[in-house]
Amino acid sequence: MKIKLFAQLKDDFGSSTLDLKNVKPCNISKIREILRSEFNLETENCMCAVNMKYVRDDIFVSDKDEIAFIPPVSGGSSDDFIEITEKKLNLSDYSFKKSTKYGSELIFCGISRDHNQGKLVQKLFYECYEEMARSEISNLIKKVKEKYDLGFVKVVHRIGEVLPGEISLIVIVSSVHRLESIKAIEEFLNLLKNQIPIWKKEIYSDNSTWIGKGA
Repeated sequence: MKIKLFAQLKDDFGSSTLDLKNVKPCNISKIREILRSEFNLETENCMCAVNMKYVRDDIFVSDKDEIAFIPPVSGGSSDDFIEITEKKLNLSDYSFKKSTKYGSELIFCGISRDHNQGKLVQKLFYECYEEMARSEISNLIKKVKEKYDLGFVKVVHRIGEVLPGEISLIVIVSSVHRLESIKAIEEFLNLLKNQIPIWKKEIYSDNSTWIGKGA
């Protein structure tokens, strides 16, 4: 079973690929235990992807699957997370481990609409300057965390074609009390819409138009 490692995990192990020998099909939680006990690799704050799709820890894998552990984004805390992806988003894939430190966890989902300004929207297309977008989202996370007493900020933005009814954006913010996360997520979404190099095109039956930055 091959495990792909990145950033600090790769440095700690000394290679970007780890081969697990004689491991029967098991869930991701078991893989984490093996990495901790046999290789001294801590993955608690890492997301896990199987075949390039994020999964929960109860998902079972075999030696035919490509497994990767994704450390938190640089510039954020160990609990912050950024993903930009062409994959269809499902909120259940981004259920993070709960902490007793935070009494509020606020989740925002941006859903693509089928109408805008009286026109029927067949689909959306998001274009992104990905390297810059990641950097700028990280800066926005730091900015709102300096202003508000937050725990973590998780941001997942879809790019490419998005159909009406599908999720284009997920933002999850935690705080000790709900008021902090409510204020922070509203400010963060406004900044995200106006400052991040992600552009949206609405595609109609007869033509299309670029809307501008943001979701």
